[in-house]
Amino acid sequence: MLAYLRGTIALKEMTTGQADRLVLDVGGVGFDLTVSRRTLMLLGLPGDEAMVHTALTIRETEWNLFGFATQDERVIFGLLQSVSGIGPKLALALVGTLGPQQLAEAILSGDQKMISQAPGVGAKVAQRIILELKAKIEDWTRQRGLTAETPASWSTVSEEVRNILEGLGYTGTEISMALKKAREEKLDEDVESLVRFSLKVLGAASIS
Repeated sequence: MLAYLRGTIALKEMTTGQADRLVLDVGGVGFDLTVSRRTLMLLGLPGDEAMVHTALTIRETEWNLFGFATQDERVIFGLLQSVSGIGPKLALALVGTLGPQQLAEAILSGDQKMISQAPGVGAKVAQRIILELKAKIEDWTRQRGLTAETPASWSTVSEEVRNILEGLGYTGTEISMALKKAREEKLDEDVESLVRFSLKVLGAASIS
């Protein structure tokens, strides 16, 4: 099993779906990785060195190597596939849309609406994810020392910011990435500041 690969980014390719493509050159061997838009945006440019966490899935007719920008994404990707009815493509859409921390918070707080923002995830699937993963996510957050509580004020403000950015044409994945960075920066929880910061982050990402 491959835990991670370290090499040079040879190709970054966006697709029309939820699964994008990254080719990593490791010692002259090109590894073709399926990645989320979030991972594609977080990694560097072609020619840059990168370490990509990986997970290999094997089906009867295909082998697929998935790549992640962080170990947390890789772990949550694996946990999601333990839920009945969720395969690797849907797990990737969930991790790519929300990110590991926001997804963990949504599961622990029972936020079906947040989880349902991922493409292909309806209310019933979101409920099943919460029921089957809550205990596992509690263990994971405890082991990682992560905070699993989301203040009500943040939930309200971030939802308003999300609606504004969606109106400007940004995708759920792009918005989640910007909001994650905003939380890491511990910005004031007001709509205007968060929208301004998010636009700055998203503008920089589009240039890179």
